Amino acid sequence: MFERLLSVLRDECGLAPDRLVVAGVSGGPDSLCLLDVLCRAGYPVVVAHFNHRLRPEADREAEVVSGLARRMSLPFETASADVRLHAETDGLSIEEAARTLRYRFLFSAARKHDAQAVAVGHTADDQVETVLMHFLRGAGLTGLKGMPVRSLLPVFDPGIPLVRPLLGLWRLDTEAYCRERGLQPHYDPSNTDQTYFRNRLRYALIPELEKYAPRFKESLLRTAQALQGDNAVLQEVLDRAWNEAVTGSGPGWVAFDAPRLAQLSNGLRRNLIRRAAGSLRPESRDFGFDALERGATFAGSPAGGPVDLSNGLYLFREGDRLYLAAYEADLPSAGWPQIVEELPLTVPGKRELESGWLLSIEEVDAAQALERARANEDPFQAWLDADLMVGKLKVRNAPPGTRFQPLGMNGQSLKLSDLFVNVKLPRRARRRWPVVYTGEVPLWVPGFRIANPFRVTERTKRVVRLSLEKERADT
Repeated sequence: MFERLLSVLRDECGLAPDRLVVAGVSGGPDSLCLLDVLCRAGYPVVVAHFNHRLRPEADREAEVVSGLARRMSLPFETASADVRLHAETDGLSIEEAARTLRYRFLFSAARKHDAQAVAVGHTADDQVETVLMHFLRGAGLTGLKGMPVRSLLPVFDPGIPLVRPLLGLWRLDTEAYCRERGLQPHYDPSNTDQTYFRNRLRYALIPELEKYAPRFKESLLRTAQALQGDNAVLQEVLDRAWNEAVTGSGPGWVAFDAPRLAQLSNGLRRNLIRRAAGSLRPESRDFGFDALERGATFAGSPAGGPVDLSNGLYLFREGDRLYLAAYEADLPSAGWPQIVEELPLTVPGKRELESGWLLSIEEVDAAQALERARANEDPFQAWLDADLMVGKLKVRNAPPGTRFQPLGMNGQSLKLSDLFVNVKLPRRARRRWPVVYTGEVPLWVPGFRIANPFRVTERTKRVVRLSLEKERADT
């Protein structure tokens, strides 16, 4: 067994023989087997123990592991935390909260000691339980492939890998190894507590399934190993689709090219959404099939309002973009003209708005203005009758309830908020959209319409031309 594990450490885990490894040691047979194998193989090791403070005897177990490290003359790192409080605060299960806090500690210790990897004692039994748990929760291929021998967990550290050298051993194998080596493991009583989902799988569901298929665990393990190869192929396809479909990302959001995303198969859309969701919520490992299917269906349809996905994420459209975002995310302005405070305007004159937009105003020759106004196809330019402007010119946001008489509606008015809805201006762009006023009367909504009463006609004597243009890129 040792020779086989030595090969795994070298070839599958990719561990250099002269560089330090942080070993997560709970004191059970799996972690004692791991520690002994690493030491026999000659690796420099730091023993790391995390106290979850879930049981009265937890402090005593930490002392036992500390004593073990002392007897073996190995460096020892330990930490503790209130796992139940963390679970309640962050809305996690006890198991998920314990995993998060434990891995934070292990990778912190690895950085402190400049370790080449963090090693943990997951076995084939853990692999079977993990795959079955993902299956019951509706996971796709990413979940059903189980845990790899070597992986990066960027949420904990982008460069230090997590290695699982014992994935090819069953729990009975590690117990036999400990007996053979004279090791005295401690058995955590919580591992039999069927309050926890994983333990119910271990002690209730799996034995029941073995009544129908005596070699159920071996079959499921082989399936997971086969799916790891299939998943590698999928990732190649997914990488290409990601590069073609994703148009941008930032803190709390990922943007897709909506038409391109809609052309992809439902399964590929589902996996792209899974990857995006994982990048936004890296600590939430499990996005269920129902949520991902809901997202993929939304991405494949031409219309529809925002859709809640999972874990505080939602999907929505803006023009040709489809966003997956956290509700708390500060989304980009997409280069919209925006204004925060009221600015006075002079003729001629210029005013800088938010996001690098420049508003210019000048008086022009009335003789050519009518023809140019009628031929204008740029909604960010406007020709207006200056003699009809009776109040001071200014640019500002429109207060709620503002009414506007847009050109083309025969003098009828509507709420400016309704105009924004009609032209499909994204909701988050409306509150700070610039509107040019004369006194308290809106005369131009840049990008959309001028006010009908101020249009240039044959009777117009003086004309002002306004233009709003992007002067520079957003900073």
